[in-house]
Amino acid sequence: MQQEIFLYKRPKKEDIKLNMYLAYPACESFALSSLGYLNIFKEFDLKSDINILRLYSDSASTPYPPKNADCIGFSISFEFDIFNVIKILNKYEIPLKASLRSEDDPLIFAGGPVLASNPFPFEEFFDFISIGEKCALDNAFEVLKNNKLLNGLSRSEKLKELSNLEGIYVPAYKKEKIILTRDNLNNEAVYTPILSPKSYFSNTFIVEVSRGCPKMCNFCIASWLNLPTRFAPYDKIIEAIDLGLQYTNKIALLGAYVAGHPKFDDIINYISKKADSTDIELSISSLRADLTNENLIKTLVKCHAQSATIALEAGSQRLRDLIKKDLNEAQLLNTINIAQKNGLKSLKIYTMIGLPTETQEDIEQLVELCKKIKSQIKKNGGGFEIVISTSTFIPKAQTPFERYERFDKKTLENRMNYLKKNLHKLGITMRPSSIEWDMVQSILSRYDDSLFDFLVETEQKGANLGAFKQVWRAYNKKGLLKDFEEASKNPLNNIKTLKWDCMENGALAQRQARALEYKKTVNIN
Repeated sequence: MQQEIFLYKRPKKEDIKLNMYLAYPACESFALSSLGYLNIFKEFDLKSDINILRLYSDSASTPYPPKNADCIGFSISFEFDIFNVIKILNKYEIPLKASLRSEDDPLIFAGGPVLASNPFPFEEFFDFISIGEKCALDNAFEVLKNNKLLNGLSRSEKLKELSNLEGIYVPAYKKEKIILTRDNLNNEAVYTPILSPKSYFSNTFIVEVSRGCPKMCNFCIASWLNLPTRFAPYDKIIEAIDLGLQYTNKIALLGAYVAGHPKFDDIINYISKKADSTDIELSISSLRADLTNENLIKTLVKCHAQSATIALEAGSQRLRDLIKKDLNEAQLLNTINIAQKNGLKSLKIYTMIGLPTETQEDIEQLVELCKKIKSQIKKNGGGFEIVISTSTFIPKAQTPFERYERFDKKTLENRMNYLKKNLHKLGITMRPSSIEWDMVQSILSRYDDSLFDFLVETEQKGANLGAFKQVWRAYNKKGLLKDFEEASKNPLNNIKTLKWDCMENGALAQRQARALEYKKTVNIN
């Protein structure tokens, strides 16, 4: 397969009302593996009166200058994406600040989980922001396409019209409440609409099995931002898998709670039967220790999987209970046992350090658990690898731990080094995150005011860690920003009243009640 394959019928473009680019602030291969980005593109490409093109951070050329488009949209999945947004706008000579754009400039908008969680550090870059899912943009573009309504209106008048829509945030026209919109997934399964050999996951057909997670761990933005949990209909999932298998043998099941689908066993059985006559490569975003069984592992192995991932999060049961991670040691050991005995070769286990109330004893318990894992693997004959992927905990806006103060850098370094040393002794591979980059992410994810000037200057100096710290120090000396480490521990300017509480996704009261539940045990005020 050498060219892109579109898995939907593209309409003939006629009576064009809008010309737009949909930009992904990273390289093309990453964009072509992003299910969200590709499905937003598909949604607009299916409209005969919208001419939409794709744009990446490494695009060498474009059919026409992006500055001549009516709109340019950005899909933002990670806080650091903002630096490529700046690069793209600069490359195509579009003013970076929304308030400085003229009537001739395109409307610049964005969406994605980062902005749906906390748009405020980035809001000055965008004319409007989608706070929610696809349906919010559908409504926005119906407004923009309506010539009777908007013909002759100024840029500010168009934005004023958009500000009246649920799920759309226009920074120039602030509202007391922003309602986060949710797609109805009762009649569809979202899947890869464009297959490409250039994708990071080359020619892989991804099916979204679930959105959100009912477990609602206290740290997990995927749970709290995507309420209510929704499952794609079984028959639509099967239809999607059959469609994908017409063009590729690589199938991936995606979701924060894939194995929790009411008919997950039936989905796995269907794929297993298909694999009897078709060579299938199957991957699943993550296993759950409480929902993993022999049939699932055998199907993965049958479909050429050699490894899987599982999220443990914390090494001690005390911490897992605190963060509402519904998982115990026996379930994890049982999952590893099933995986080893049924043909998998390795398991990646995600963990975090620096969780609320964590002590050195919790870290030691993680090491002790790893000793038990190694002992069990050896007892079963060996030949099975464990990889521990460890990051430092980053509190996110719109989760119960949103006010939590991170541990200081020195404490985190000591605990990370302790893990490295002791896991090395056990012969376990450890893949740690960068503590300093985690500090940066902590700032960007919870800062509650604009960082426009700071971000622009950081991008000018290289948008690397050194640049971020250098510019931050300069702003700190001017009294514009607090100390870098203090900001990374808790960047909130107002810890009592959270700016994003104006964004209503139906979980505010529940989130506040959960936070109150831990007020005495978790370091929040």
